[in-house]
Amino acid sequence: MTTNEKISALRAAAKANGGDGVLIMTSDPHCSEYLPEHYNALMWFSGFTGENATLVVTKTGSALWCDGRFYVQGDKQLAGTEIECMHAGSAGVPTVAEYLTAHFAAGETLLLDGSCVPAAVANDYAAALKKSGAALKSLNVYDAVWEANAARPALPATPCRLLTPAQTGATAADRIAMVRAELAKQGATALAVTGLDCVGWLLNLRANDLPCTPLAVAYALVTKDACTLFIAPGRLSDADAATLAENGVTLRDYTELLPAVQALPADEVFVADEKATNYDLYTALCAHKTVAGADPIFALKGIKNETELKNIRECHIRDGVAVVRFEMDLEKALAEGKTLTEIDIDTMLQKRRAEMPGYFEDSFSTIAAYGTNAAMMHYHAEGEVNSVIERKGFLLVDNGGQYDCGTTDITRTYPVGPLTDNERRYYTWTLQSHIDMARAVFLDYCTGFALDSFARGPLWQHKINYRCGTGHGVGFISGVHEGPQSLRPNNAVVFKPGMTITDEPGVYETDEVGIRIENELECVDLGENQYGHWLGFAPLTMVPISTEPVLVDELSRAQLDWLNDYHARVYETLSPRLNEEEKAWLQAKCAPLQR
Repeated sequence: MTTNEKISALRAAAKANGGDGVLIMTSDPHCSEYLPEHYNALMWFSGFTGENATLVVTKTGSALWCDGRFYVQGDKQLAGTEIECMHAGSAGVPTVAEYLTAHFAAGETLLLDGSCVPAAVANDYAAALKKSGAALKSLNVYDAVWEANAARPALPATPCRLLTPAQTGATAADRIAMVRAELAKQGATALAVTGLDCVGWLLNLRANDLPCTPLAVAYALVTKDACTLFIAPGRLSDADAATLAENGVTLRDYTELLPAVQALPADEVFVADEKATNYDLYTALCAHKTVAGADPIFALKGIKNETELKNIRECHIRDGVAVVRFEMDLEKALAEGKTLTEIDIDTMLQKRRAEMPGYFEDSFSTIAAYGTNAAMMHYHAEGEVNSVIERKGFLLVDNGGQYDCGTTDITRTYPVGPLTDNERRYYTWTLQSHIDMARAVFLDYCTGFALDSFARGPLWQHKINYRCGTGHGVGFISGVHEGPQSLRPNNAVVFKPGMTITDEPGVYETDEVGIRIENELECVDLGENQYGHWLGFAPLTMVPISTEPVLVDELSRAQLDWLNDYHARVYETLSPRLNEEEKAWLQAKCAPLQR
């Protein structure tokens, strides 16, 4: 079926079920960022492969909203279809809610799958529809269309495993107690744990149900005197099931969460977060007493304990060795005149990571983007979209690994031949932005919103901006994107020691160049004085930053000192694990820059 045929079938299914339109989001019952293929209906119907999108199909038209990372990709993938690509956040582009108000008339009904839309979003859309006299109804009509016309992927059920306290620094019982203490502070008695990363953190549970994200499709329910894991039968070994039982955890089938919630007394007090709970479950929670608030696990897991931090630092050393060896392979191949494509870059990286102890998969699909392709922030080479690396300009490589001691995320932009003056300027300004964030010193009341401008300052001086946040938290053997902290203009979370964050400013000039430099940072305590409690960042990523493109005279003395100190630390950290040839290469890459 073509995209237009799929949209037509969806429109007919809505009409057959009393609806006048359908809304589909890139979401699942757990409000996940990365979805099991089983739930990726938006991609199947539209052909758009990016993240964080919304598709609306009305009786006469259709539109898809994507954010700034995917404008170029969305335009290309939707070209030739009836779907209009909406650049969310751009001037003159209506929001989804505004579009619904304008395109649904009195008495009409929009259908959506309430189990796969966050309650806050569904409620917002219901209010928008009400303005024009229309209504919203939770009814899944797209499954039948999908399953009748394609082999829909099954719900994943990979073997589960439990991490040990030596890896995480805590047992499941320890963490359940922490959650109950937080619930008591909020005047609550119960929590339905829906985020897969939250379930994983709570019970030390891991699997491979999601691409590049070692989590299990499961729920948990915590009350004052019980904790239940809802998961498909047979996924846990007898030994791991026994370990959970010893920690006070009982097992029920994955499909039984709603009935379990409905069976609890009406005076059970749930913490309910309409932003992170699907609409159908939120409706069930609201049949009880509720306290509005975020799942406390989001904040708890955002601050890594000492055991996790020790393991994370080791993880980055292993990853640094792998990336150094990849860079040497890349330079050798280019010097020998070999033809390399972007997909080759991914293969070369995976080969080197696979040599590292404890590595088991990438933490996301590698973005290897040559030249103008890198202007698309989340570009992916696949199929016929796979450029050859020429001997000029830049190659941007954004990648990461999952290890038994942590999760990594790193971006480097490599010069692969002669550079233009503009490319050198853009690279230098990006590096300045990266350094200013990394060397920030701030008081302990600063939020991600306040800190975000540390990075943007050098680029703003040249009236350049990037349409995304500066950085995100990273999970521990979990999702590569983790909250609640982030560096972005709308993040109100106060930074605390033990939080990890990426530092990844960039320049993205369409049809010209894309540059990004990314390290992971650890928020550290810098002590107190009469002005308050000071915090800063320490680098976790241990990989040299290309210095060949840098216009050294553009760097301040403080920026130059930071870069030279960072490279000295990279060499000191990695060299004991390298052979003599590798040490010599790394020493040259880490040589201090001079004016």
